[in-house]
Amino acid sequence: MADIVLRLVRECNSAREQGIDFSTIWQTTLKRHSYVAGRPLHHQNEAGPAIMVPLITGRHLIFDASGFRLG
Repeated sequence: MADIVLRLVRECNSAREQGIDFSTIWQTTLKRHSYVAGRPLHHQNEAGPAIMVPLITGRHLIFDASGFRLG
């Protein structure tokens, strides 16, 4: 399970590095992924605004100014 989640983080960061925006990554990668448990939630963290995507593992995929990471 951890490998799948880490692969998802890498895939999202790779898309971001290619200049693809969050909305497109949501539509093409995250929305249909079997590990995504719900819609993105807006959040504020120490780095500023962030988007949290709930995962079936109970964790969140966090997108902020630094990219995608697990939270």
